[in-house]
Amino acid sequence: MKKRSNPFSSFIIVLLSVILLLPLFVTLLNSLFRDLSNIIPEGFTFEFYSGIFAGSGGMAGAIGRSLLIAIIPTLVLLMLLLAAMYVVQIHYQKWDKYLDLLSKIPYGIQGVILAVSIISLYASSNTFLSNRIFLLSCAYGIVILPYMYQGIKNALTTLEIMPILEAAETLGASKLYAYFRIIVPSILKGLVATILLSIGILFSDFVLVNIIAGSYYETTSIFLDKTRSVSGHAASAISVVIFGIMLILTNLAGYLGSKDNKKAKTNTKME
Repeated sequence: MKKRSNPFSSFIIVLLSVILLLPLFVTLLNSLFRDLSNIIPEGFTFEFYSGIFAGSGGMAGAIGRSLLIAIIPTLVLLMLLLAAMYVVQIHYQKWDKYLDLLSKIPYGIQGVILAVSIISLYASSNTFLSNRIFLLSCAYGIVILPYMYQGIKNALTTLEIMPILEAAETLGASKLYAYFRIIVPSILKGLVATILLSIGILFSDFVLVNIIAGSYYETTSIFLDKTRSVSGHAASAISVVIFGIMLILTNLAGYLGSKDNKKAKTNTKME
């Protein structure tokens, strides 16, 4: 028996979709037309898109800097967490609850508080700790810690780690070698999904980069804020480009994450 759809539920879904997509649609129109004062927009053009990518200090450079400052902290934190989870899962399993608690602390730290605290502590230092880009990278590592930890932990739960390591030991391989040469490659899709999600979170950041780095490091958010006071149409074009990049990153992460979840369910059923 097929279930009949509820007209009221369908109406609510359509209404919510319209409300959520309307700002994006208006932003897209504002980036493609010169005049939106009439019912029918006038002056269709791609000039605002070509304008934001023109020159060495345009949108392309800002995207590159945003990706760079998002990728480096993500990869560094990934290696640190993989090493920490190896120690906890193999040697000190009682520490797992403390690592889990530690990873949740950044949830309670607001971006402004984190940025101001870091600046107050390290900006006046005469060492490398006073470097604004280094401070921003460390702050980003703190921000994405909960997402990275949970993503890696979920990926590891799809495998029976100890039987695999014990089997590797019987063949003469050490646990450390088996962990990084067998376990980690086996959860690669889940790790890539976690990396993409973390990069997407950092790519759209404005608060931390504005307070800590500001004009020292012009990311897409800083470039958008600077352009907003010059041209609303160009700012709309930048917003559409950022949304497109975020959409690609989140969809890739969701696709890879769903494949890992299906694999985990299949393994559970087989067992």
